[in-house]
Amino acid sequence: MRTFSYRTASTSLKLAITGLLLLAVVGLGVAALQVYVRTGMTPTGALLHYRGNEATLQYPKSFAEMVSITHVHAFTMPMVAFVLAAAFVATNAREWLKRLVVIALFTGMVLELGVPWLVRYGPAWSVHLFPLAGVLLFGGLVASVGLPLYEMWLSPAKRPLITVAHPLRTSEAHRQHRRAS
Repeated sequence: MRTFSYRTASTSLKLAITGLLLLAVVGLGVAALQVYVRTGMTPTGALLHYRGNEATLQYPKSFAEMVSITHVHAFTMPMVAFVLAAAFVATNAREWLKRLVVIALFTGMVLELGVPWLVRYGPAWSVHLFPLAGVLLFGGLVASVGLPLYEMWLSPAKRPLITVAHPLRTSEAHRQHRRAS
């Protein structure tokens, strides 16, 4: 049985996967932009966003708002993590690296879902878990998009294992063929 390889995949499959991966980058990029606009990507900004600020009349996020935000993200983020992980697992990377990227993606997504709750209702230091989530997600994103795209479009093609001119033979058939020649 032949194993899957991005190098030998059909062009239509490469185009579909490329489109999906690039749109995932755009989607996560817009999510990062939204975080930047709301919090400035600073611990203080995140605390003010979730806990409110009396000086600017910004109210703390209510329990209902937190549930609403989490509800939407609890469905979409695992699917994005799965798609990115599946794209990376299909590469020729070593197994330990595949495991590392999958763990990074899903851990980053879990933190993105849970840390807002910690920031809102837990200790203020928990806001410092946001950068960890960002590093895990960004690293997982770069790996799960970069390596598949490299293997699809940039890696040098290897010679095929089976060709029409010289099909693989069993060792006995090969010996008989050599004797007859």
